[in-house]
Amino acid sequence: MRQKSRNKLSPQAWIDEALKELSNHAYAGLSVVKLAERLGVTRGSFYHHFNSLNDLIDAMIAQWEEQVIDKGFKEAYERAGSPTEEVRLVIEFIARLTDKQDLMFRQWAAHNEHVRAHMARLDKRRLGMMTEMFERLAGDKKRGQAYAKIAFYGYIGCLNSYPRPSPDRQKELALEILELFQHDIQRQRAG
Repeated sequence: MRQKSRNKLSPQAWIDEALKELSNHAYAGLSVVKLAERLGVTRGSFYHHFNSLNDLIDAMIAQWEEQVIDKGFKEAYERAGSPTEEVRLVIEFIARLTDKQDLMFRQWAAHNEHVRAHMARLDKRRLGMMTEMFERLAGDKKRGQAYAKIAFYGYIGCLNSYPRPSPDRQKELALEILELFQHDIQRQRAG
């Protein structure tokens, strides 16, 4: 295989290749040597951009966090005219995610301490963002916390069920749960 010049290969190329490998559920085989072989470059090219595999993992997760967590919640909050619309926009955003990197990182975390630390931080962060969102919806801190846990752990459950519900079915399930929350909120306010 012809070796490419290390200057022609960007850090993003390494991230993209690692994410592609991860999407094939090949986290066990994710190594600098194997990635270099797949990209047709030397390991030196990797070390031109990263100090270690953990640095690459950090870059992969940072990209995923920005594209999925930051973008989805931020856009929903900024675009929504009401708390209900905000939740619906987050559901729409999540339903459009087809790569399921969340599941891939979660499975990898079971076997890699560095990834596990990231996932623990991200789960805490996402649950916090969802709690704030559902507190706005419920107008009540305790209820908002409960709704957020139901929604978050329901999503994690969908990712880990067999057969996994399609994105459309996941969206339907999330909207059904939102409807239940809204009925609960109305009953609470009326009573």
